[in-house]
Amino acid sequence: MKQVLLLTLSLFTCSLYAQTQPDGTDVQEVIENTASQNESESFDYDAFIDELEQFKKNPINLNKADENTLNDLPLLLPTQIGSLLQYISLHGKLISIYELQAVPGFDLVTIQRILPYVMVDSDLSETKIPIKKLFSKGTFTFVSRYKQTIEKSEGYQLSEGNRYLGKPFNLFLRFRYNYGTRLSYGFTAEKDAGEEFFKGSNKQGFDYYSGHFAIRDFSVLKTFIAGDYEVRLGQGLMVWSGFGVRKSPSVLNIRKQGIKLRPYTSLNESNFMRGAAFTVGKKGFEFTAFGSFKQLDATATALNADTSINTEEAFSSFNESGYHRTPNEIEGRNSLLTLTAGGNFSYNQRSWHVGVNGLYNKFFGTYLPSLQPYSQYNLRQNWLVNASIDYRVQFRNVQLFGEQAISNNAGFALLNGALVSLDAKVDIAVVHRYFSRNYQSLFANALAEGSRPQNEHGLYVALSVKPIRQIRIDVYSDLYKSDWLKYLVDAPSWGSDNFLQLTFTPNKKMELYARYRYEFRKRNLSGNEAAFDYLDNEYRQSLRFNIKYKIGELFTLANRVEWSNFKNGNNKAENGYMIYQDIGFRKLGFPLSLNARLAIFKTDGFFSRIYTYENDVLYSFSIPALSGNGLRYYLMLNYNITRNIEVWVRFAQTNLFGVKTIGSSLDEINGNKRSEIKAQIRFKF
Repeated sequence: MKQVLLLTLSLFTCSLYAQTQPDGTDVQEVIENTASQNESESFDYDAFIDELEQFKKNPINLNKADENTLNDLPLLLPTQIGSLLQYISLHGKLISIYELQAVPGFDLVTIQRILPYVMVDSDLSETKIPIKKLFSKGTFTFVSRYKQTIEKSEGYQLSEGNRYLGKPFNLFLRFRYNYGTRLSYGFTAEKDAGEEFFKGSNKQGFDYYSGHFAIRDFSVLKTFIAGDYEVRLGQGLMVWSGFGVRKSPSVLNIRKQGIKLRPYTSLNESNFMRGAAFTVGKKGFEFTAFGSFKQLDATATALNADTSINTEEAFSSFNESGYHRTPNEIEGRNSLLTLTAGGNFSYNQRSWHVGVNGLYNKFFGTYLPSLQPYSQYNLRQNWLVNASIDYRVQFRNVQLFGEQAISNNAGFALLNGALVSLDAKVDIAVVHRYFSRNYQSLFANALAEGSRPQNEHGLYVALSVKPIRQIRIDVYSDLYKSDWLKYLVDAPSWGSDNFLQLTFTPNKKMELYARYRYEFRKRNLSGNEAAFDYLDNEYRQSLRFNIKYKIGELFTLANRVEWSNFKNGNNKAENGYMIYQDIGFRKLGFPLSLNARLAIFKTDGFFSRIYTYENDVLYSFSIPALSGNGLRYYLMLNYNITRNIEVWVRFAQTNLFGVKTIGSSLDEINGNKRSEIKAQIRFKF
């Protein structure tokens, strides 16, 4: 019976995949779909891109993968992973990739998206790999990227004072060797625009260096990493590095998932560990331990009254920008030594998991942050201890998950959620969180309204409905409140974030969606001149219409119209709009592809700005915030010189109408244009 079903599905889908996915979905196309859900200029997408690239080289064998392995693929929802494992348990190993259509929760869009990163192989036998083969039969990858803003800004024209000391170009290098997922080593180097290069503060060459050596799946040794690495524990209440779910149009994607340790290859110069880590496990039990000792950028504190403290060792804040361009930025570079150590002990079964986590942090300096009313519960000492318990339970169509954490000052953070498949067409998600005002954490990255899990009580409810095959409705509402003050919020406050999206896919060549988002919160009144501040209502809403469609087999077009609105108290409302046209060209077997966009925008101010994701060179991303009155366009070419050599060239320009300068402070350009050129080459051998 299973073979008959498989034959039917294969006949139905074979022509579809042959036409739309002949060599797998392009990585950059997947990133456009995923990264646009987290429209943030500062988010670290390059690590996420690298993860997908590694899966493209080494697809996951769905017949062999356990939950931890599937969790590491960020394109699958927890409900889909549970359905797949349950299907294989009931019906046996998958015979073909086309059988995924019989798995509840896997529609054609999902299957097409994951095709480049998964495979089906019935041979599950373990093979011992000789050490010589492990180090000699893998893949070497070398990437070099050059980027520069063509117009010179104010920071490069000053001859003295706080100015940019280096040249206005960005240079990035990466070397990496992989043998499947078993062995990886490499290094990354980067110089930001404005930083010195082989002189001054960077006589060693690049401003930032990173490297790692990692092995996986050797008997009881699940992972070992030396050098730079990421740690991901629980639901992010204590520590979670790299790509992590937040509120997004993928409304059900609210449970953090992935392996605990992975090599760090990103360019964020602060959000990683430097040292060594390992995971060992057998028969469901796993133990993870890690240690990190590295230098951070910090701002020194001037002490006048208290002579008992060494002023040379005191600091008031961390600098996480990674920039060392000006004398002020260079002054605090690598000025603070930090020690981080922690571990996890867990027991894992297919239907449930429980883990115990611990984390210790110490600064080798005196931490004396500026004391403000809103920050009096923040960390004010040079050490911190966190502990937590996380869990996951799967019972039929219900999945429960969560994490409960504490800090050594008696602060606590609770996060508990549920994912429920009511039937094949309806799924719901619920997450409740309570973060005390005095909970302290340094590396947390949890589902929350704020940037850190502190001073927040909230309830997130989401619903995804597929009334018919071509239509999907996604909606969420997040209600939250804070019992204490926050930055720019000088009283206890509350708010809500509401989202609705209707997606229509009439055929395999077209997708349309309409999206509405409405946010309300209490905030200090903008422009208040009274002796004390008070809260008023702040509203932000946006409406978007997007259509993407293929013309023949060569061209893909996309159009978007978006409107934004912002209002604070009785101040005049700001409005804005943006319209763009995308065009993409790609021919099978032809070495050249291109992407281009023309966007026209007009906003009344910065608060009504509109974010939009742009296609970029591999391992890079661009999500500019468009504000003012102007247009922006870009053109990107991708050319495969040979099978092993690939190049990208990208030019982008923003034009603002009716202004004499663009940018501010040291980044101010005399004129109304900002142009950027980017070139990248990748060698694989």
